Amino acid sequence: MATDVVSTLDAISPSQFTSEVDRFAAKEAARRLLARLETPFEQAWAISFEVPGLFAGLQVVQDLGIWTRWTEEDKKSPGAARRLDELLAWANTKCEPNLLRRFMKHIGALYLLTETAADTWKPTPFSLSLGNKETYGGEVIRAGIDHGIPCGNNLARFLAKNKYKEPLDIPALDNYRDVFGRDFFSYVQDHPEAGGSFQGVMTALTYYKMPWTDVYDTRPLVSGADLSRPLFVDVGGAQGLDAQRLLDRHPDLPSDVLIVQDLPEVITTHGKEKLDGRIRKMAHDFFTPQPIAGAGAYFFHAVPHDWPDADVARMFAEIKKAMTPPGYSKLLIYEVVMPEKGATHLQTTLDLALMSCTSGIERTEAAWRELLKDTGFEIVSISRHPRAIESVIEAEVA
Repeated sequence: MATDVVSTLDAISPSQFTSEVDRFAAKEAARRLLARLETPFEQAWAISFEVPGLFAGLQVVQDLGIWTRWTEEDKKSPGAARRLDELLAWANTKCEPNLLRRFMKHIGALYLLTETAADTWKPTPFSLSLGNKETYGGEVIRAGIDHGIPCGNNLARFLAKNKYKEPLDIPALDNYRDVFGRDFFSYVQDHPEAGGSFQGVMTALTYYKMPWTDVYDTRPLVSGADLSRPLFVDVGGAQGLDAQRLLDRHPDLPSDVLIVQDLPEVITTHGKEKLDGRIRKMAHDFFTPQPIAGAGAYFFHAVPHDWPDADVARMFAEIKKAMTPPGYSKLLIYEVVMPEKGATHLQTTLDLALMSCTSGIERTEAAWRELLKDTGFEIVSISRHPRAIESVIEAEVA
């Protein structure tokens, strides 16, 4: 009986699920199964020792350039197993064979590679993603090492030192500053590698998350628009994927009605190749006056959650001044609306990452309503989807 159960579980593959909702539900069921099957020691051991060693191994192999080369070679021979001596030959610097072997064995033992023979491994979709510049998988690992791990390791001590006050006041309670001596955003501006891994993880996360255009019905926004003026301003829009998704949904939109705004160093270095030429990129600091007046919608995706209420009020005040004529412009916010019960691990992970790195927070519906009311807005609707991490809040000037 037990053998039959194991065989059945081993036979399950992603191709059996016809929708992402079904695949995600099965994945969550597998997580619950693992939580039931593992002993408390196994769970503690995985958290405390398996994962740190895994992080180190993934990064060492990445620093050696092996993941990138493996991904390139896999295009020529998909799924081919590779020997240790081949991997060593691909390294961009000399590495002692047994050092690499020890890391590869651990990565394989955790099923992120498939061990086929002694010193021989086949790639997995995950391992190939680490060398794929288009999926930013490697940058997710890099961001964990640059930001997530050092800040997470410090957080408990930081909170104890500050008598367990919730860190929502920058700079008075800032775990990132406690680790690196500066707040997150000023640090990444002056450290290009750390800034690059942050942009990379945010890009990867945006690709993973459900497009906002699948959560929110954009047809009324477009059909009722005056296209002689800007339609959509993505404030703090980084690589511009959200504007591109709106254009993909409405491919007949003309040039210059979709605008992506971010700081100059972001606008000039990220995502140029991914955007349709009709989308205009504009350098802008969202704490300064909004230069585009009277747009159909001002859109914020994963921006307010990085900031305390007082700073969000500042950025929204600049938007409110630009929302003319009355009743035409919308404020759209695509962020987590933290449920009172049943939050997913994706939502809680984002929330604690914000606490750890930016003194930010994923707000509840009640918190969003209070914040928007205090800044002169009222919520018109909140659009949700069963697979989406985030919801689209539509608000207008009260």
